[in-house]
Amino acid sequence: MKRRDALKLMAGGLSAGIFLKPEYAAGAPLDLFTDTTDPLFAGWVNDTESRKQFVKTHKYPFLRQRLDSIKGTGKGKKVLLYKLFEQVTGRPLVPHYQQIGDCVGMAYGLGVDVLTAVQMLMHSKSEQWVTKSATEIIYAGARIEVGKGLLKKDGSYGTWAAEFIREWGVLLRQPYLDGEFDFTIYDGNKARALGQSSGKGVPDALEPLCKLHPVKTCALVNSWEECRDAVANGYPVPMCSNIGFTTKRDRDGFLRRGRRPWYHAMVIIGVDDEYRRAGGLIQNSWGGDIWVSGPKRHEQPDGSFWCDAATIDAAMKQGDSIALSGYVGYPRQDIPDYLIW
Repeated sequence: MKRRDALKLMAGGLSAGIFLKPEYAAGAPLDLFTDTTDPLFAGWVNDTESRKQFVKTHKYPFLRQRLDSIKGTGKGKKVLLYKLFEQVTGRPLVPHYQQIGDCVGMAYGLGVDVLTAVQMLMHSKSEQWVTKSATEIIYAGARIEVGKGLLKKDGSYGTWAAEFIREWGVLLRQPYLDGEFDFTIYDGNKARALGQSSGKGVPDALEPLCKLHPVKTCALVNSWEECRDAVANGYPVPMCSNIGFTTKRDRDGFLRRGRRPWYHAMVIIGVDDEYRRAGGLIQNSWGGDIWVSGPKRHEQPDGSFWCDAATIDAAMKQGDSIALSGYVGYPRQDIPDYLIW
């Protein structure tokens, strides 16, 4: 499908995608391509109190308190974490395509997936790649296990997702308990049902399995420099902010900051501080190159774009972007040759 035809479908209400759900933004138009400054709510909820609570309940809530040893280590470097993900999985990174306002679950899910690959290749952890994270579990767990059903409409805080993957953990895109629960294929309706304010969140029977695989460290990132250093050392950064962008990449692969705010979560999975124009590679969850067009660099994934350091700095200073490290994955099994067939 040509990009122009895809845009018509989105704007015309024929797609099942994120842009056409009027309940997300209290009636505000959600087609991305209308010339408007009305906020686009894609699933991140901006809440100062939740961030204060995160800081209050953690001994070392900020990245700068935890990782002095990496300060400045990303300066002048280019590190493309998505390349490690593609090396481990043996295929190109395929972007998520969210169906409801669950972008926070999407950003954190891909963040954990990339972190898994990083730990296997950069940090030589004895783990095996199994499959992607089940974003429905992260979204529902953030809203119910952590948020206690406080939010009535779609969406989540970034800090809630961080608390969930740290305290409860992560499940994968596969069946559990002899197929009683199956997350093999993403289902926005399932995410909404599990995460609705009257819902039960993560099924009780799955919580013990989830807790086997936490992300041990989730730390708030407050500047471009901290973000650059985190990603350069293998730590993806889910970025939650209200900064919006245009939809056509320039000759360097960057999107300009737009007039329209996006209340949205995406994940930073690459940095390039050696280029004449420093910035980070942001992966969106609106599918491939149907919402965005223009040149790319470094064989970046579809649906991604480069973002200037100053804009990332502004997003980090909103206070709900978090670096991930220390995922407890799936130990590699040394299977004797005679058992392989």
